[in-house]
Amino acid sequence: MPFINTGELFKIGGTSIHIGVNTMSLLMLLIAVLSVYALINAVRSKNILGIIFSIAGIATFGFFSLATIFTFGYPDL
Repeated sequence: MPFINTGELFKIGGTSIHIGVNTMSLLMLLIAVLSVYALINAVRSKNILGIIFSIAGIATFGFFSLATIFTFGYPDL
């Protein structure tokens, strides 16, 4: 899996923070961006269920993509 690593930047509560980007985090980030597009379309059409699912998609995939990028691909516990 292609991976870009910047090395260890700092530690937060025993978890070392790296900036590491792999293809899985890029795919999750793409899904989060597409969820933003879906949220905009759902708000325009006043689709309540679409709004709920797109917010859930943004929260889930956005959080996990950023967590994957900032913890070097996996948390180091």
